[in-house]
Amino acid sequence: MKLTPLFFSLIFITSLYSDQLQWLTLEQAKKTIEYLNENDVKEVVLWCACCDNDVKQKVVVEKFYYRQTENPAYYEIVIEGTSTGAPLNKAVDLAYVHVKRGSKWRCLGKELKFECNPCTKPFKF
Repeated sequence: MKLTPLFFSLIFITSLYSDQLQWLTLEQAKKTIEYLNENDVKEVVLWCACCDNDVKQKVVVEKFYYRQTENPAYYEIVIEGTSTGAPLNKAVDLAYVHVKRGSKWRCLGKELKFECNPCTKPFKF
């Protein structure tokens, strides 16, 4: 029975990192799309460094947009493109979307100055 508090502690810690910037305000969603368009982002890396067995996935972007979630107060960013030649159409968490700035990939959420923990420093890929 002593495992129960440990189990719930692990679930709590894991939940701190999941869905940090999955649902956004309308203002955040618009700011994100504006940033992606102004910086002519054509590729992103999707990677949750906090998640077990998650591998870096480079995406060639065809289109970004935001859409309302099932909760009308929130929006999500959707990326359409290809990854390793396969089509991709996915709502993303900005804490785990990385954009290339200079020679390193940086967390999009951090670039936008949104509060999040991408669980990684800028990296080369």
